[in-house]
Amino acid sequence: MSVYTEVQAFFDRYFQREGLDLSSCERPKIVVAVSGGPDSLTLLHLLSLGGLYPTKCLVVAHLDHTLRPESAQDARFVEEIAQKWGLKYIQDRIDVWAIAKAKGESIEEAGRNARYRFLSTVAEKVGAPLVATGHNAEDQAETLVMHFLRGAGLGGLRGMLPAGPMPGSSEQTLIRPLLTVRRPMIEAYCHENDL
Repeated sequence: MSVYTEVQAFFDRYFQREGLDLSSCERPKIVVAVSGGPDSLTLLHLLSLGGLYPTKCLVVAHLDHTLRPESAQDARFVEEIAQKWGLKYIQDRIDVWAIAKAKGESIEEAGRNARYRFLSTVAEKVGAPLVATGHNAEDQAETLVMHFLRGAGLGGLRGMLPAGPMPGSSEQTLIRPLLTVRRPMIEAYCHENDL
């Protein structure tokens, strides 16, 4: 069995389990958060080229956190992918370092909060009820360890949900279709599909 077939099977089971409608749509249905890394490229590839949704159902969203010198290159790369695959593309650029300093937050926290605000704003703008991120099994394990180290009780040790309310919004649902897929499989998928 090819890696494509294995990852596609995880993906298909996710959408069936969550009861998400895979039929065609007349307007954007999913805002896909794409950083340009293997996880988000796999997610975008499966949603668009995997044939789950027509291109008019998807919007690619990229937020440049300006934390690395090559972040502008990442934004251009994601834009090129979106154009090549015939997908609508929306991006923004923020200074996460300045936000973290002003709010007294860690870089990670400021970045995560800014990213979710951006994705929610994009979803509201295009009328999409779903926001998809490329979180994988290793991200889930990392989240559980962080919660444990912070002293979270049993309720805090559940980790990320495969689907749930978008942070800060009651209008959209955040979905994580790759949450049970391991990172080595995602990397193999990218290699096999020349991503």
